[in-house]
Amino acid sequence: MIPETLSVKQKDSFRHSDARINIWQGAVRSGKSYSALLRFLRFTIEGPPGTFIAVGKTNAALKRNFVDPLLELLGIDVRYYAGKQEVQLYRRTIVLLGANDERAEGKIRGNTYAGAYVDEGTLIPESFFVTLLARLSVPGAKLFLTTNPDSPFHWLKKNYIDREADLDLRTFQFTLEDNPSLTSQFKQSLKSEFRGLWYQRYIEGKWVLAEGVIYDFFDESLHCMDFSPTSSRYYVCGVDYGTTNPCAFTLVGYDPSNFPNIWVEDEYYWDSRELTRQKTDTEYAEDLRRFIAGRNVKSIIIDPSAASFKAELYKVGITNLVDANNEVLDGIRYVSKFLSNGTLKVCRKCQHLIKEFGTYSWDPKSVKLGEDKPLKQNDHALDSLRYTIFTHFKPIYDGSAEMDIDAYRRWKSQQGWK
Repeated sequence: MIPETLSVKQKDSFRHSDARINIWQGAVRSGKSYSALLRFLRFTIEGPPGTFIAVGKTNAALKRNFVDPLLELLGIDVRYYAGKQEVQLYRRTIVLLGANDERAEGKIRGNTYAGAYVDEGTLIPESFFVTLLARLSVPGAKLFLTTNPDSPFHWLKKNYIDREADLDLRTFQFTLEDNPSLTSQFKQSLKSEFRGLWYQRYIEGKWVLAEGVIYDFFDESLHCMDFSPTSSRYYVCGVDYGTTNPCAFTLVGYDPSNFPNIWVEDEYYWDSRELTRQKTDTEYAEDLRRFIAGRNVKSIIIDPSAASFKAELYKVGITNLVDANNEVLDGIRYVSKFLSNGTLKVCRKCQHLIKEFGTYSWDPKSVKLGEDKPLKQNDHALDSLRYTIFTHFKPIYDGSAEMDIDAYRRWKSQQGWK
């Protein structure tokens, strides 16, 4: 029985996802993960005997996108064992595995699975995915995968989605209109959060190239202001440490009661090549101490690899250091999101940062390999800002998971499930 609360597209994907490989792709918040999870849950009951596996980029991401929705949907029917990284559901064991690099492939080599769920398939290494398919060797085994679009040269697109007619594979394309739980106001708000590449991929659901200037929508008349909008509740300082390369500090103010909530108030930038003098760690530490003096700085977000500089900062009494989350693409996306929806502004005095917004570009060589990578140039002030936004502010502003919990509970009742 198919739940009545599903959209036409969700019902279609639930009804026809009987191939060996089943892929839900398309826009964010489009209902694809909800319908994929429903189908996977049905398969845990009807599928062949054996162990299942659920895969995400990391175990933390899998907990957030797979385990937490299961716990909220089914409650005590789910037994989650964090230590063993397993879920017990309907007398079925589901192994949980993070696969964020090529080494993950060795973790499943030699194993046999009867079913698999893959969260955010484009983030999984190709070698792991190939091995996973080989490990799904129980007769009748199936794989259920969700993903947002990526580069049209991505291995998942080229080797699988584009070969749907040649493989035992079904794909289902979703847009925002395919999620019946979204209001028109929420959809409009979501659209306002993305621009350029991210809008095409995450709103329109298109597999498009990352090319040209990364922040091609950045507009000084919209994103810059002469002065900070108000007194900050506190500051966060991002640090991109460099010796031969430029060293950049970015001071970010925060006040949730004001709009914009976040603004770049000041910057420090030292280019040793341009200024023909290289500073020592001691000099940089003293510069940072003066840069933040008299300001309520909650934390200093710094690249984890800057070990010598961190040691020097401790010597001058700067101890509120936080290692940056250095996920480049996700960090860029969050900076883009906050700029697009007006949450983030830049004071005009931050000229190095403003200049980098206009020149920071995608690497054309990587694009042809199906990888989204920025050119490592004109990025030091931007890196310091990215560290701050993605490490400190992302957890504050993160939205809820893509799940219509009430709809599932109604369907569960219809099914007679306890």
